[in-house]
Amino acid sequence: MFYQSGENDKVNFDDVSSHSSPEYFTGNEIVISGISGIFPESENVQKFMENLYNKVDMVVPVDFFQDLLEMPRHQGKVSGLEKFDAQFFRVTFNQSSAMDPMARKLMELAYSAIFDAGINPLDFNGQKLGVFVGTNHLDTLDVFLYEGENRSSFYVSGSSKTMMPNRISYWIDSKAASYSADMACAGSLACLEHAYHSIITGQCDAAIVGGSNVCLLAEPFVNMKRAGLLCMDGKTKCFDKNGDGYVRSEAINVILLQKAKDAKRIYSQVYYSKVQQGLKQGEEISPKRRIDHMKNFFEECYSDINVSPQDVEYIEANASGIAEADANEMEAIGSVFGEKLPVKIGSVRSNMGNSESASGLCAVIKLCLAYQSGKIPGNINYTEPHDIPSIREKKVEVVTDTTSFKRGLVAINGFSYTGVDVHVVLKGHYKPKDKKKYSTNIPYLVTVSGRQEECVDKILKHLETQAVDPELIGLLHNIFQTNTPNHTSRGFTILDVNDKGETVCLAKSSSYYPGETRPVCFMYSGMGSQWPGMGTDLMRIPTFRKAIMRCHEALAPKGIDIVKIITDNDKHIFDNILHCFVGISAIQIGLTDVLTELGIVPDIIIGHSLGETQCAYADGCFTTEETILTSYSRGFACTETDFIHGAMAAVGMGFSGIIKLVPPEIDIACHNSNESSTISGPAEAVTKFVKELHGRGIFAKEVPSCGISFHSRYTAVAGPKLMSCLKDIINSPQQRSDKWLCTSIPKERWNDPIAKYSSPDYHVNNLLSPVYFEETSKMLPVNAVIIEIAPHGLLQAIMKRSHSECDNIPLTKRGTDDSVTFLLQAIGKIYETGVNPKVAELYPKIEYPVSTETPLLSHFVEWEHSENW
Repeated sequence: MFYQSGENDKVNFDDVSSHSSPEYFTGNEIVISGISGIFPESENVQKFMENLYNKVDMVVPVDFFQDLLEMPRHQGKVSGLEKFDAQFFRVTFNQSSAMDPMARKLMELAYSAIFDAGINPLDFNGQKLGVFVGTNHLDTLDVFLYEGENRSSFYVSGSSKTMMPNRISYWIDSKAASYSADMACAGSLACLEHAYHSIITGQCDAAIVGGSNVCLLAEPFVNMKRAGLLCMDGKTKCFDKNGDGYVRSEAINVILLQKAKDAKRIYSQVYYSKVQQGLKQGEEISPKRRIDHMKNFFEECYSDINVSPQDVEYIEANASGIAEADANEMEAIGSVFGEKLPVKIGSVRSNMGNSESASGLCAVIKLCLAYQSGKIPGNINYTEPHDIPSIREKKVEVVTDTTSFKRGLVAINGFSYTGVDVHVVLKGHYKPKDKKKYSTNIPYLVTVSGRQEECVDKILKHLETQAVDPELIGLLHNIFQTNTPNHTSRGFTILDVNDKGETVCLAKSSSYYPGETRPVCFMYSGMGSQWPGMGTDLMRIPTFRKAIMRCHEALAPKGIDIVKIITDNDKHIFDNILHCFVGISAIQIGLTDVLTELGIVPDIIIGHSLGETQCAYADGCFTTEETILTSYSRGFACTETDFIHGAMAAVGMGFSGIIKLVPPEIDIACHNSNESSTISGPAEAVTKFVKELHGRGIFAKEVPSCGISFHSRYTAVAGPKLMSCLKDIINSPQQRSDKWLCTSIPKERWNDPIAKYSSPDYHVNNLLSPVYFEETSKMLPVNAVIIEIAPHGLLQAIMKRSHSECDNIPLTKRGTDDSVTFLLQAIGKIYETGVNPKVAELYPKIEYPVSTETPLLSHFVEWEHSENW
């Protein structure tokens, strides 16, 4: 079958930009944004590129029917056909066992091509993503039919050509066209043409185009040799007068087509494509008629788009390696494209043989790589030119060495013995890389997932050994901000650049990920988490800095310099209780804003003492200004109230134990856990009781509290002052959500009016009442991801004992050398638990599409290939 545009499918080529620079794109141009494949002696596109530029002959000797004298002795072989990650693609054992290896590999390569485009393949779920696959012989059909041990009811669906694209469409839940086309050597290029028109006419929003060819049986080799198509020496002599046929070759490859406005990467623009039913190769037709037929076809193509053939600087020819056919093609090319200046020609078949139905995409991928590097790979096996006018008059020039070009218009020919002709015109897209454009003051956090830990480690190792590329990292950020089902490992790395410009890994980790979705808990600790200079490093993070500046604007009229409070290294800065409250609160606001920007949303919110002020912020009950001013009011009320000289102490016993020992003048201020409490009361009484506990062998230690006995009867005198201040700030109390677990009111009173709203009454009660953290924290799910948000992870020791099955992750640590790296490491750990932060939000926004030299990504993808099929 073949496709031609009907009257309703006509393309307005006036809308197709004649510029390659991205700023001239209208957005509707069709571009190649992702490439992937396996090739002879090249396990991925990256290796394929290296082989082409090194002029490697990818053909190897084979052992098919060596006793037949007429049997060709060479072939282009791909490896790993027996491997398939069936579990990832949800293919059953029986179906996988009876599935053509091309179908299996096309699924994996479709994933890789989308990945290379900087997109998580699951982002296409339910979208109009067309899938078009060019196929030819299906050797495995005979294997399944005639080998007894492989007979099953699944062989029809396993070996059907139509199932190759349909499998991909089913896996990705596509809502657009999905079919295969058998047009022999023109197959994959014709599929590209159809995909191109399908997007232009609105049938698809994007398209996967694939080509596949696997040679498993000897009989086709013999048949094709007898037909005069194959050579015996393993050399495909494209354009050479001694061309005596080609080497059959395997290849499986995939590209992704998108509209330019949707693409995050552009290898090239598909400027135009056309398919026609041509002259049948088996007919007795004169060379002149064949040449005229090709010339007319070329001239029709360029009249359609009103572009001069002289503007095409390179043509990837069909070049079958058969002398007469190549001479006819060169003559037609020279007559149309080389009238004014010689046109450069070449063919990937010289390097890898003829991959038949996959050959068109091999040529396309070769040119995508050429556009990326700005250099066309040289042909091999070209030693003796034809004696034809186009050669004598220098209208064509065979590229035999790596050659620079202008990244302009290039064309690809695809001809088939079935008579199908295809001509595709590509247009270059060049965007230079500006290394200073995305400068940042913080290291790069990169989060990745994979089928197994080795897959993750491979990506991390690659990143750590290469120069830091913000655009490549931006593509990875986009891919991994979406969870990929059946990825069983997660990891992260933090990358920076040293004074020598070398990449430095500051931290990395990888771990098993079971795939479960876990509840996220924001936990806000309070007094005692402050330390001098706690916000200095964090001010390098733009979102954090903006939050602090909003706090600064709110506090400035009060004579408070919050920037100085959180960045000053003066060890006495927090002798003032007011500085403690606003400093802790500002840090927590900034960190909460960072988590919010990353898209990390809590399912549960819990606070300890002052931390409940931040619960109101995380719950949406307070604005930034209301939060910081509430904390200020708390400190102001304490500084303006005459308290008794009090003290507080941490005790290594739970409430149920210490209540039996505590003297009557001391209150139990905080029920921390079944092994920890905080007592509060007159300073002398607390000091005396601490000594008594030491004598009993019980841990007890006084903690800084600025001489105030918080959460005890002795702070009641501050209530009226705090209430007066809060009424001026909280004008319209908001109802607390079910996410917010109250720790200042016993659970049996949660239906009381005071417990329902984030009101002045609620926050005054918080200051004056005990902290019921032990009782409330028992409500946390056993598998929760608990993120402690404070200047220091004050509650970690308690939580790791009382909630050991949870992941307890503090965002900061007292006295750390680099709070930013510590925070990034915490975000990486959060990712490892199954949360998907939008890490890209921490860095300068990438302007897509990325620059042309941005490295390939498809070879980053690894599969679980422990089984042979």
